Amino acid sequence: MLIVYKANNTINRVPEPPLSQWVDCVRHPGSALEVKLRSEWKCLCPRDSIRRIYTSTADVEMVIMEAQKQVCVLLSWILGVIVSSDYTGNHSLIIFVTFAPGHSSLPEYTSYGMLDDLRVFHYDSNSMTFSSPLKHHSSLSSVWRDLEACTTFKSGFFKRFIRDANETLGLKGPILQLIYGCQLDEEGNEQGLYHFSVNGEHGLTLDQESVSWTTYHPHALGFKDILDGFKIWNRNNLMYIKQDCVPRLKKFYEHGEATINRKVRPEIAITARAAGAVVVLMCVATGFYPREISVAWEQDGSLVSDNVLSTDLLPNHDLTYQVQKSLDIPSDDKHKYSCRVEHSSLDEPVRVHWDPHNKGLSSMHIGLMAVLGFVAVFLLTICVFICLKWRRG
Repeated sequence: MLIVYKANNTINRVPEPPLSQWVDCVRHPGSALEVKLRSEWKCLCPRDSIRRIYTSTADVEMVIMEAQKQVCVLLSWILGVIVSSDYTGNHSLIIFVTFAPGHSSLPEYTSYGMLDDLRVFHYDSNSMTFSSPLKHHSSLSSVWRDLEACTTFKSGFFKRFIRDANETLGLKGPILQLIYGCQLDEEGNEQGLYHFSVNGEHGLTLDQESVSWTTYHPHALGFKDILDGFKIWNRNNLMYIKQDCVPRLKKFYEHGEATINRKVRPEIAITARAAGAVVVLMCVATGFYPREISVAWEQDGSLVSDNVLSTDLLPNHDLTYQVQKSLDIPSDDKHKYSCRVEHSSLDEPVRVHWDPHNKGLSSMHIGLMAVLGFVAVFLLTICVFICLKWRRG
């Protein structure tokens, strides 16, 4: 039951107000959520002198979490106002959260955020700190405070979910996970997502139209019923997707733009090893960024698709990537083979030719070649200068 106190102290029992009214209350300068007798929480709105008091046990618990969430709402709204950097391209901000109470090998709470493929923050409950390559930017200090408040807020939700799932479904020692975030393209089109899973098996998705949870797993219907009962939690999730995520994405983009928009040329090498009557050629492209790349084998200048295997795109320690693509050929094969690489850092495709006479190794270290070329020209210039000076002398 929701009780609304008007300025004239007239008491009216009314249904819960719409989300916009609640958000106005939370965001209004001077608003506060205060505790009363440890059993009721109220939101004071100086503008309209309304006091909302939640009296049911479930509402009290959810509003306790709402009190923690208000910081997330207010600071995210401020972020949306102050962000002014130019935004280009198609980018995403996805946050991953794991809650694993009682598992000694894991922190109870872990989260990290990815701006495209750049990890912009990491947190775990063992260290109780946020680490980030962007931590030195003072303009992000409000973001870290915001994330700390949201961590407390989500921990409260997880604990309540586990309690309810234990009482109604007998759930013991679960690992809970959230994946949520948004994507924004250059034209301003936005797309949000919010996923929840239990033990990595029972996946549920928040429907942004009905503000309820959907699942294709029959065994997850009990979890859906519990989540659908968290009305305030669900509306907060929707609020984040629709109002708060994109401003934060832009804020991280402002400081991570140089990293995620950089271009690093690949180093390319071919190795070969004999395997009976077959020779396995391996083309390795490594050290490149961004991650999109095309690596293909050619036989006498024509694309080869048979007997070709590829690894997944793998990360390196320095925020670059590598990929390997192999080709099996007969040991007596006389064709000419080359590895063709296309990447945004290259002006044109690069081909590295396999030479069977150089003990199985052919390579093209593009960055190194450029440096060596510059050094050679520099040394040649010095030699010419010395020779001319010597002749004149």
